Amino acid sequence: MTEHFGFTPGRRPPPEAGRPLYTLITIVRNAAATIESTLRSVSRQTYPAIEYIVVDAGSTDGTVDILRRHEHLISHWCSEPDQGHADGQNKGVAIGQGTFIGFVYADDWLPDDFVERAVGALTESGADFVFGDMAYYMDEEYLFTIHGDPDYRKRITYRAPVMNYPTLTACRRVFETAGVFNPAYKVAPDYEWLFRVHHAGFNGKHDPAIRYHFALGGNSSQHATRCVLEVARALCRLGANPLRVWGYAAVRIAFYAVDERIRRSVSPAVYARVRAVRKAISG
Repeated sequence: MTEHFGFTPGRRPPPEAGRPLYTLITIVRNAAATIESTLRSVSRQTYPAIEYIVVDAGSTDGTVDILRRHEHLISHWCSEPDQGHADGQNKGVAIGQGTFIGFVYADDWLPDDFVERAVGALTESGADFVFGDMAYYMDEEYLFTIHGDPDYRKRITYRAPVMNYPTLTACRRVFETAGVFNPAYKVAPDYEWLFRVHHAGFNGKHDPAIRYHFALGGNSSQHATRCVLEVARALCRLGANPLRVWGYAAVRIAFYAVDERIRRSVSPAVYARVRAVRKAISG
């Protein structure tokens, strides 16, 4: 893992002894309008042994001032330019000391028991990582929930299965063996990492009790087509069948084009109903 400097100690109280330490990481750039909601959700976590790290990519909109006001919630934080989404995550992983590692992004927020449920699922199952279900919102209005795929192994050889990456918590050994995120992937470094994790022989488990609140409009949701292309490129580099990979990618790109047109032309409530009908038809 690359060494990074420039972190400032926060004023978060020491984690409770006797429990496995959970490193929770937020990467952020210019999210003054939403970062406080994220911070408040971290403050409400019921699990008592959390190390919270915030990696700011040199925000200029007041985000840094908000972080300073909330240093009592933060273990370590920095504000400095980086090479993008993956590099920011790698900084957090590099400084973190937790047995378990997870993320919450600056537009999103966590249920109060998110960390506790993730730690419990890992401890009870013996899995290398766990993931859950993700509730989607637009302008703070609930739209729908996407459920994680318990049988992701059947599909991960040719596509990005539904693993709802923001819900994922991994054991530290996964990063130590499979490596960290590749900054060459600007939109889908999480799925490129998951493909490497799968190829390294690690096993994940879906737990529907793990839930996450996701605000539409972030990096990957704004660049869905590029995300599909990066996923296909990553799979092919790992030896997947290119015909199957790129055939599926073409279908997904067409789907996203239609989906985006619908999303932009109707209200959030109508969009949610369209998604529900489509899901009922397609299964």
